[in-house]
Amino acid sequence: MKRRYLFSKLALTGLLAGLSLGVSAQTTLRFGHANSPGEIAFDLYQEFTDNVNKKSGGQLTIRVFPSEQLGKEVDLLQQLKSGALDISTPSMPTLNTMVAAFEMPSAPFLWKDWKEAETVIRGPAMEPVWAELKDKHNIVPLTKIWYWGWRNFTFTTKEVRKPEDMAGLKVRVPESPIWVEMVRGFGAAPTPIPFGEVYTALQQKTVDGQENPIPTIYSRKFYEVQGYLSMSRHMLQNNTLLINKTSLEKLKPELQKLLIDEAAAASIKNTQMQQAREVSMLEDIRKSGKTKIIDNPDRDAFAAKMTAVYPKLEARWGTENWKRVRAEIDRLRAIK
Repeated sequence: MKRRYLFSKLALTGLLAGLSLGVSAQTTLRFGHANSPGEIAFDLYQEFTDNVNKKSGGQLTIRVFPSEQLGKEVDLLQQLKSGALDISTPSMPTLNTMVAAFEMPSAPFLWKDWKEAETVIRGPAMEPVWAELKDKHNIVPLTKIWYWGWRNFTFTTKEVRKPEDMAGLKVRVPESPIWVEMVRGFGAAPTPIPFGEVYTALQQKTVDGQENPIPTIYSRKFYEVQGYLSMSRHMLQNNTLLINKTSLEKLKPELQKLLIDEAAAASIKNTQMQQAREVSMLEDIRKSGKTKIIDNPDRDAFAAKMTAVYPKLEARWGTENWKRVRAEIDRLRAIK
């Protein structure tokens, strides 16, 4: 009798363990981002999650919280570190709050073209920076690349073709040292303003100008309250798709691979779409007649102003980090 009872108890324990394993195999990840409907990223992030949900066969579900529902980009990054959030999509400059060297890919007039930038960001020159994010902050990339575009200046009433034209102007910048030092280096007054308040600040002439990629200038309608758009292409913006390291490691290897593969596919599609939109939206701005486009500002003159700015930023980023990136750029250009 005791043996039969013991057998039944063991069988029940095994059944409960099996049920427990079945439940644990169904995982839900929380994905928070700042993008809103109408933006390419909003649609592609949803497509990414839909593909993961479907291809995992019900084992993995991603819940999306868009449009800053869970906080602004910096807040989401802190939640990602703590594990309160599993996935988020900060820009590389936003990551400077954790690892200052992530500002380097946004260094003004650093890149010759997107291919060069992508190669370096994915390659060994940036690997120690990614490793620091993983080791100190428990965050790893699903994809290191999420092309956002080349940033350009807009101004309310002044045509800007060279740095001297910016003297004394108040220019809205994100709250990041790289923007502050760059605008100051051009002789203007950097004025940090939260992104959600930029349109109103331009409309009310609180500032004289701002800078952003063309798709942002278009979708946020900044061009409607700006008389001039200077195609300075002074800075490249690249975002990321990141996951909490512990959250990733809890998943089966095949689910980890699924996340990474789908992130890579979404990244490629985003680059193609965003680059096409840069062209089409610039043409739409031109046709609107609201903004005069300066197609050929003196980029060399602007770039020359960075000679005095880079040493200040190099100290912040780490001399070895900066030397490694510059050396890789030189290597790539030498073999072309």
